[in-house]
Amino acid sequence: MSQDSEHWDLLQKLFYLGEETPPEDRERAFSEICADAAIVRRAIDILNGSALLDKEVSPAAVPLHPTRIGPYSLLRPIGSGGIGTVYLAERILGGVPQRSALKILSPHAAGDAFVERFRREQHILASLDHRHITRLFDAGLGEGGQPYLVMEYVEGEHLNAFCDGRNLGIRERLELFLQVCDAVSYLHRNLIVHLDLKPSNILVTVEGEVKLLDFGTSKLVQRDSLLTTTVLATPAYASPEQLRNEPVTTACDVYSLGAILFEILAGRRPGVDASAPFMIERAMRELEPEKLSKSVAPEMAAQRQLSPDRLRHMLRGDLETITDKSLRPRAKDRYPSVDALMQDVEHYLAGRPVTARPQTTFYRIAKFARRHRRSLSVSAVAAVLLIAALVYAEIKQRKALAEGLRAEQMQTFMSSLFTIANSDYFGKPTMSVNDFLNLGIRTLPLYIHEPADLQTGRMRLAISLWRNGDFKDAKAVFAAIAQASKDPSLESEALAYAGDIDYREGNLKEGERLTSQALALSHNSRVTPLARVTAEDYYAINREVNGQRTEENLHLLNQAAQEAMAGKLPAHDRAYPVLLLGQVMTSRNRLDEAASLYRQALQLYSTDPAYACTAADVEGRLGYIDHLRGRLSESLEHHQHAYATVVRCEGAESAGAS
Repeated sequence: MSQDSEHWDLLQKLFYLGEETPPEDRERAFSEICADAAIVRRAIDILNGSALLDKEVSPAAVPLHPTRIGPYSLLRPIGSGGIGTVYLAERILGGVPQRSALKILSPHAAGDAFVERFRREQHILASLDHRHITRLFDAGLGEGGQPYLVMEYVEGEHLNAFCDGRNLGIRERLELFLQVCDAVSYLHRNLIVHLDLKPSNILVTVEGEVKLLDFGTSKLVQRDSLLTTTVLATPAYASPEQLRNEPVTTACDVYSLGAILFEILAGRRPGVDASAPFMIERAMRELEPEKLSKSVAPEMAAQRQLSPDRLRHMLRGDLETITDKSLRPRAKDRYPSVDALMQDVEHYLAGRPVTARPQTTFYRIAKFARRHRRSLSVSAVAAVLLIAALVYAEIKQRKALAEGLRAEQMQTFMSSLFTIANSDYFGKPTMSVNDFLNLGIRTLPLYIHEPADLQTGRMRLAISLWRNGDFKDAKAVFAAIAQASKDPSLESEALAYAGDIDYREGNLKEGERLTSQALALSHNSRVTPLARVTAEDYYAINREVNGQRTEENLHLLNQAAQEAMAGKLPAHDRAYPVLLLGQVMTSRNRLDEAASLYRQALQLYSTDPAYACTAADVEGRLGYIDHLRGRLSESLEHHQHAYATVVRCEGAESAGAS
């Protein structure tokens, strides 16, 4: 909104005039002192947006609530926001009452745009699986057509109330803040920005477990200048670019986290006495953030079990630098990622230098001295330790800066990829998933220059193509990686996937040659557990299903399943080798072993919403085994549950459901 900055004095004059003028007379009054219709229209838009921003809804103001929706009894309202009301709900399952939080779209928000936001929240929540993020249990439509979501009910207090009510010290508050950052970082890795981070959207349980709530304003990371974020966020925590109605990025959440950190440390939020128009004016003028150490009140120090002077001293320096960098008015001056912000907070807690501070020799020596007070009492030992610490700090600093640059490059790549995929750039009204993945493979070298990072990124995009059935394009990438990569893990994985594609296309000799190479390479000590498991699986399973049934196959599949379960791999990567072994046991009529393996795989797949349809397939296999055993009622139950799951994740008309 560069034009807003250019005309801000005039816009401000119109704004204050508008506050004293009835809404129906504003356009006429504005036109009398400004001949530019575009500026008049913009002033009216800002006024309308600020009216929505200033409006707050409390649970006490919620109108009489319904008592039931769908199969849920609504016990009482527990909160209300811009587009919906949240109720404590109860449902009887198997004779046992189960409580949850149920969100209903408000009647005043029934327009198409708000319904779309509500559906987006359903989609976003269903795709997330993180210990610090509320889980989605169910969704549906009420009798009046009102959409509703059913989420995990969390017994807890808002973040700031939890901290103040227990008089937590600075360290305890920072440890809770790191849990919040961990959840937001997970969102960003899944291409989601929250856009309404604030203490009232963060609950802390009695056990001290953080739960992040409310994804009503979230959106997938993409450039969308038509999306108005101004009226959807809380102004005290909204980034300047949100208040200026500019395209959103992950930097918006970094700003909001900075505002939250400011509040839980100082005891008040930035601009606590400022109105929405004042916050918008700050955003337009790109004013510097408030200083953390100058925002401390005596009563806030007492809540942190400190004197005011001691609290100011603790907040001055590293913590003030961290909040200041998070709250910069320009996105490019903030931390490049939430992970970089987390790293600096962790460094502060560990007494190490933070990257936001100038890395002077004096600063690093001072941090070292604080960590090693006792050692420094002996001068000879102190000299040795000081030299070692400076060298170590230099290495760690370079590594931290490299990690920050890597995160910034990936953020730039994802933002640019969504921009290029837009129909205005790409020239297509719609783009398939495979088109999008191929576009990512072609453009990745423009943003990622480190060879190892580039090869890893291309490998993951190619695996996604393989999973979506685009074998031709995927194989070309696998072949290039296998030929050029100096990483034995990537080379082994690429050969295994390329060989699997040849098997699928009927090129059995080439498939066996490539998977044999992958298996031989996987014995290298530098190969990761995932690459080794992949090589073992695709060598053995392809031989097994193509008529070469041997004990070697069975040994390798058993070994792969054990290595996957022992390794620190994601749930779906542990489940797949177990599923393959179960399939082979079924074909060899070892039904008891197969059923046990299928149940193990089902449990793992069920923890990841993205693999719901795969879990349904596994349950169908359990039903098939029960059918072979003559257990028809158990078989029917498995098949019914599998069908219901496929309908939810693919639709009733999908091939899987039929």
